[in-house]
Amino acid sequence: MHTLDDLHSGALAGARHVRLTHLGLTEFPRQLFHLADTLELLDLSGNQLTSLPNDFSRFTQLRVLFASNNPFTTLPAVLGQCPQLEMVGFKACQLAHIPESSLPARLRWLILTDNQLTALPASLGQRPRLQKLMLSCNQLTALPDLRDCTQLELLRLASNQFTCIPSQLLQLPALAWPAVAGNPATQKSELQALFASAQKTISYQNLQVHELLGEGASGHIYRATRRDTGEAIALKVFKAAFTSDGTPQSELAAGMAAGQHPHLLTPLAQVHGHPHGQLAMALPLLAAGWQNLAGPPSLSSCTRDVYAPGTRFTPANAQRLLACVRSAVEHLHARGVLHGDLYAHNILWQPATGEAILSDLGAAALTHALPAQQVAQLQAIEWRAFAHLHAEVMARCNAERPQFSRF
Repeated sequence: MHTLDDLHSGALAGARHVRLTHLGLTEFPRQLFHLADTLELLDLSGNQLTSLPNDFSRFTQLRVLFASNNPFTTLPAVLGQCPQLEMVGFKACQLAHIPESSLPARLRWLILTDNQLTALPASLGQRPRLQKLMLSCNQLTALPDLRDCTQLELLRLASNQFTCIPSQLLQLPALAWPAVAGNPATQKSELQALFASAQKTISYQNLQVHELLGEGASGHIYRATRRDTGEAIALKVFKAAFTSDGTPQSELAAGMAAGQHPHLLTPLAQVHGHPHGQLAMALPLLAAGWQNLAGPPSLSSCTRDVYAPGTRFTPANAQRLLACVRSAVEHLHARGVLHGDLYAHNILWQPATGEAILSDLGAAALTHALPAQQVAQLQAIEWRAFAHLHAEVMARCNAERPQFSRF
């Protein structure tokens, strides 16, 4: 993170990455234009900005702009004039309007999660480089024509107002990671799953909460012990009402509907009575030795996970790992659940044996109420994600890992 003193003193001269976050800014600091020829990433998140200067396109090298958690009501039209801009993040603002001219020609990754959007511009469908589009937690009822977005691989539409799954979504040739839960098309199934699982709730007061085990995008996970039985569990406490993938309620509904499987990490029960009113759930506590298969995508890889340098699999471990994940996906589909985020970073594995567990149902959706043909199409899209995983794992049996650029 940087400060305004860093900017005013000239300490940032020649900088490529600048982060001026949570500084209470109400106006764009024009001293940043001294970096117009070098700046590639700018993060202005967590301020009080409502606009950008009309000459913002002077940042001729800017590739990444984050401006989340600012009270913008309109996406600045000047962004469409930025020649190199390819990643735009305006999460949790107050956006109600996206002008046709606001989307950069090189747009690759657009984050508009948790805003007030009811419509999107037609120009969105005219961005052929688009790979990742995150629109969860808005008020959308339809999409513009996206047929030309042939590289779109990840699409988040959870918690909008779609009464049916957009048919064009099912035709996108590269789509592998869709999130569609929390819409009217799936909400009845979610409510039924939550109602059916209500008898399995655990009281927070019945838990002795121990150390923090980890933190993800949606919540914190603690080690806990049930006071009545002495059973050791993992406790997940959700951070907020909305995530990039949807809502905690949708995640819990999918997890309870999925049931238990040896290669799935699904909730044991909902936990009620959290002292701060937060949604929480109990999960099985895994033994030591489980590791994340990979890290999440980077700014450069966009939609593809980043494996640790030197990651290699023996053929036997690779086949075992993939068999475990395949079994978990088959179980989910048979139970009417679409995982939606079938990625290596959501897989835990044992390097010594290749045993694997698929986790994180934050993007999962229930398909019970959808037409059979759409269910089959969504499942085929999920198997496309599995094909990517298969290729990544097998490439690390005999070949060098993919190389990404400096971001």
